[in-house]
Amino acid sequence: MRVGFIGECMSELREAENGLLSQGFAGDTYNSAVYMKRTFPQHDVYYISAVGKDALSDEMVMHAVNEGINPRFIGRHEDKHLGLYRIYTDDTGERSFVYWRSDSAAKSMMQTLDSNDIAAMTAFDMVLFSGISLAIINEEDLSTYFSLLTRLKSAGVKLVFDINHRPSLWKSKDDAKRLYAKAYELADIILPGIEDFNFLYGIDTIDETLKFLSDYTFDEVIIKNGSDAVTVINQQGDISQVPLTPVENVVDTTSAGDAFNGVYLGARLEDSSQKEAVEKASKSAGFVIQHKGAIVDATAYSLFSKNLT
Repeated sequence: MRVGFIGECMSELREAENGLLSQGFAGDTYNSAVYMKRTFPQHDVYYISAVGKDALSDEMVMHAVNEGINPRFIGRHEDKHLGLYRIYTDDTGERSFVYWRSDSAAKSMMQTLDSNDIAAMTAFDMVLFSGISLAIINEEDLSTYFSLLTRLKSAGVKLVFDINHRPSLWKSKDDAKRLYAKAYELADIILPGIEDFNFLYGIDTIDETLKFLSDYTFDEVIIKNGSDAVTVINQQGDISQVPLTPVENVVDTTSAGDAFNGVYLGARLEDSSQKEAVEKASKSAGFVIQHKGAIVDATAYSLFSKNLT
């Protein structure tokens, strides 16, 4: 299967030993792409973004290549560079971030795609986009961005939307809700979290979330609620809950949801049931949060994932 992930990959700084910082590359949809490819190497995974022409951007593209991700749709901007963020984690593994991304190349990614690129993307089986990618795109490029999504949907590409709301990236809550409503209209699969819906709409229960989403038509809905059971709804509207096994040794929750998304979607593309896909995805997320950083060591993950699929 061919799967595209739209978004921004940044340079990641996190605390290492002796007061030093460790540098890597990460970003919500990029993390999902990595974990899908690591877990299901049979899928052809593409990343859709833009970086600069500087050495750090070169390193990011090489990181993608080394992860088995096709960089064809990672555009190169003449004047802009990679974004940067710093992770801080507290004693419970909860994370906070400081970003330097206000003028990153990824904000202008639509300007780096040509008609041949867009035509090629219509051959994808699935594309994931997120609230973060909606937030960072230059305002003047948003119509082009939604035109791309509309064309992909018309071509039969399954569109997947993860809200992944970041208040600091938006001018206002109303701006976010306006664009999210357009995303809901286009998405075939949605992966919301109760925390996002509570912040945006004052919704804090599964029943209220289901009522809100009933105004839209989705093939699949996967509602994440921290360590509580995941609620899944299929195309026929059947609702079920998949319990999770809590993780005791939480080190860093940076990309728990990202890993979940990548593995869930990869499993579904391999014809796993929703329940099986949630179980695999939650195990992956549980493994990831026991390690520092958004993308865990490849060898360690490889050993873990052998028993996952």
